[in-house]
Amino acid sequence: MQTAIIYTRVSTDEQAEKGYSLRDQEQRLRKHCESKDIEIIKHFQDDHSAKTFERPEFKNLLEFIKKNKGVVKKLLIVKWDRFSRNMEASLTMITQLMKLGVTVEAIEQPLDESVPENLLMKAFYLAAPQVENQRRSLNTTNGMRKAMKEGRWVSTAPFGYKNVRDAANKPCIVHSELAPLVKKSFELFATGTYQIEILRKEIYKQGLKVSRNQFWLLLRNPVYYGMIRIKALNDEPEELVQGLHEPIISEELFFEVQSVLSGRKKLKTKHAMVNDEYPLRGYLQCPRCGKPLTGSSALGNGGKYFYYHCTKGCNERHKSNTLHSAFDNWVSSISLKPEIGSLYISIMEDIFKTKEGDRDAEIKKLEAEITKNNELMDKAAIKLINDELDKFAYNRLKERNAKDCAALRSRITELKQADSGFTIYCKFGFSLLSNMGYYYSTATLENKQKMLGLIFPEKLVFANNTFQTTQPNEVLTLLCSADKGFSDCKKEKSSKNAAPSYLVTPSGFKPETF
Repeated sequence: MQTAIIYTRVSTDEQAEKGYSLRDQEQRLRKHCESKDIEIIKHFQDDHSAKTFERPEFKNLLEFIKKNKGVVKKLLIVKWDRFSRNMEASLTMITQLMKLGVTVEAIEQPLDESVPENLLMKAFYLAAPQVENQRRSLNTTNGMRKAMKEGRWVSTAPFGYKNVRDAANKPCIVHSELAPLVKKSFELFATGTYQIEILRKEIYKQGLKVSRNQFWLLLRNPVYYGMIRIKALNDEPEELVQGLHEPIISEELFFEVQSVLSGRKKLKTKHAMVNDEYPLRGYLQCPRCGKPLTGSSALGNGGKYFYYHCTKGCNERHKSNTLHSAFDNWVSSISLKPEIGSLYISIMEDIFKTKEGDRDAEIKKLEAEITKNNELMDKAAIKLINDELDKFAYNRLKERNAKDCAALRSRITELKQADSGFTIYCKFGFSLLSNMGYYYSTATLENKQKMLGLIFPEKLVFANNTFQTTQPNEVLTLLCSADKGFSDCKKEKSSKNAAPSYLVTPSGFKPETF
């Protein structure tokens, strides 16, 4: 009596589309074996795609044959597409099984392999499923691209949207409960005051659960201002089309974020990976090797202790409370006389008024550029209608024009906002300089980081119980310089742990004081 293994397979899609059944396949195979007097040694069945042989049960089947070499003579299937939908992989596996003494037979597509011409028929049987798969994939791709060109989002909805069906039962996306957090992400990042990972973690805590890579892609996805990107395929270049969905953000905000991501718009502050115990982490530099100081804790007899120490492994190490106390005293020593602040406000108001005409002229110039760009797009649209310009060239021109206009509008907004809050912000700024210690001590962790990033452009060094900077803020140095009479600070007010070396930088750090 001949011996055989029967193998049945069906994927979820095949069950739904063609009604394939594992039970039906098994019944046909058992009936065939009974009529042919073939002993069934074992039955294996899979519910995985046949694109590869990386299927759990087929792996078990192959392992069984290897362990029982010589016992199994045949591997029986109903049709060749149950075996595989990849011709190259099929031929390789058939050869491997033949070396193990096993032949593969499809009971509903039998072949007499003693006839050489039947090899062509076998090749057809093996190639047909692959052709069918590729045709289905091509049809799906073409259908999806056609829908996307009509402005429909056809895949899984991005963060901030959810998949629904419209009145015509066609796929579309609408805002989800995460849309406000997506909008907030763009608005905060556009300010230029957040590093991308710091912002991601803050938004993550609020409910937008995204990874680093997902957040990066989110900020670059044009779907959020109403556009759909269609990737290049064959001879069709990549293009952007107007989507049918409702945008979450404006076009101007999107391109302002792109300016920050590309580095065209510099970050206004620098954020470190900090917690409440280490507000200075990211701003301290080791005086021995120049590497950054980090923070860590240790358990002792009295509880938990916090330290700043060198990342390179130097012996540079300070208790956090000692360093924080010295820093608070040092920041408090930086002050501006009220009368000097009032004088500067008056001077700046005069300068601001004289520059007002220049600002208005620049705004008009920028608005004229936007008008010119829009006229250019109108002409391009006419050429597109008259077949004088191909669609892809028009879309590239449209995308570039959108970026340019967004940058111009952003600049206009900055110029207009400069006037609206000038007096308020200017007075607050001088109040901040006059009471630096108070504002820093009462600030939140986030605001402390912003103050550090704005005031100290370079790293701080704590050595010999004093603070120094590798490069002071030139404006702050000028306004608060003690030797110019701009400070109420007296030497006797500075403790031995807080010498005002921000104002007098020793040799070895630039710029030197002469």
